[in-house]
Amino acid sequence: MKGLDDCLQQYVCVFERGGVCGERLLRISHAELEELGVSRIGHQELILEAVDLLCALNSGLETESVRTLAHKLGASAKNLQNFISGRRRSSQSESRSSRRLPNDLLTSVVDLITAAKSLLAWLDRSPFAAVADYSVTRNNVIQLCLELTTIVQQDCTVFETENKILHVCKTLSEVCEHIVCVSSDPLVSQSAHLELVHLTNIKPSEGLGMYIKSTYDGLHVITGTTEGSPADRCKKIHAGDEVIQVNHQTVVGWQLRNLVGSLRADKGVVSLTLKKRPQSTLSSAPALLKNMRWKPLALQVGLALPFIDFIKALYCSAQANSSTKPNKRQ
Repeated sequence: MKGLDDCLQQYVCVFERGGVCGERLLRISHAELEELGVSRIGHQELILEAVDLLCALNSGLETESVRTLAHKLGASAKNLQNFISGRRRSSQSESRSSRRLPNDLLTSVVDLITAAKSLLAWLDRSPFAAVADYSVTRNNVIQLCLELTTIVQQDCTVFETENKILHVCKTLSEVCEHIVCVSSDPLVSQSAHLELVHLTNIKPSEGLGMYIKSTYDGLHVITGTTEGSPADRCKKIHAGDEVIQVNHQTVVGWQLRNLVGSLRADKGVVSLTLKKRPQSTLSSAPALLKNMRWKPLALQVGLALPFIDFIKALYCSAQANSSTKPNKRQ
């Protein structure tokens, strides 16, 4: 809690008094947060989003791979296709004339975008980012998702919008099928793993020598190291590694400045728990970056903002169109 957004610091003592342990935190709900005094929906969402990251780390570490994420994205695309087909069988005349997208359709689109972001988080990092075939796949997925965000914001009838969505879903399914069924690269099936790295003999006058870029939702990715720095000397830190813990304190979901403060708190020795993607032994193996900033395509501002703004817009639209308070996060 102490590493999350500044507006949430007022609740730290409330969580302490309420005896919120880790197990309870992972299962916490809107209603429980309300009982703890977190009454603002925006504050509840910030806490629950950070909890989602912890749950995803815990549940997906040993099973998450490019193959499983591509399978999940392909399934989301097919589910959206089936949903549209089902709507047309039950209310075809209404869908041809209406220009207002139903909430459940928007929710299905958000689910698909979320699945795409999970796959892109892998394809944007080494060793996949350095391989041409994966770069092409990544760019195709990004382009299709951006096309989808444009489609749902156009002033068209629901029927016309659905036709365009069906075309995107069909193409996206083909991309995912290629990854799942065609690729023979063993990297596709390898999962991530956690590795504990110790930085020692840190002089008081020097920094750790790591460049870190945080996503908008609080994932912290190492983008490079400074030559001759403690991070460089240990030879175990690579571009694309995700910082999970600093000195055994979990920092997933934290603000970047709070993470930096934690790194600077202890001089002499720093322990890092890193989430590492599979490493290739071939020519695509990632090298340490020297005095450079590595900027993943999907994390650049120009591409990240349409996804963020789109999801926020869909959520607001669903809120406006619904007469009751939602009982789950979209």
